Amino acid sequence: MPQSQDKRKFVRVIPEENEPVEVHLMGTVLLDVLKARDLSLGGIGILAPNHFEEWDLNEKIEILVALPGDLADFLARGVIKQIGKKSKEEGIYGVQFTEIGPKGKQDLQVYIHRMERKGRVAK
Repeated sequence: MPQSQDKRKFVRVIPEENEPVEVHLMGTVLLDVLKARDLSLGGIGILAPNHFEEWDLNEKIEILVALPGDLADFLARGVIKQIGKKSKEEGIYGVQFTEIGPKGKQDLQVYIHRMERKGRVAK
């Protein structure tokens, strides 16, 4: 079989609009509930309001990821690896996971498989 041209190590899926994946920053006083644009076992793309401009590449963050439905929320640590284009309203931050507990990883895998079956794989 020919090797895939896709350089991603993990399948990345896009949450459904009516069942968003919520992201809560740990250790901040900000009350914003952010939303995931996409996620995989390796990381998450976070949509954030433009006032998160103080985030920098390689900054370490801790987040609580709230998966929809019957799956448990999980804590994850990560590093900001990408800052996408920003509009006046929001920016996109790519966070590479550095630590997720076994239960969180298991539930995330279940969620990814569900989204794959629905055809919600990011290109």
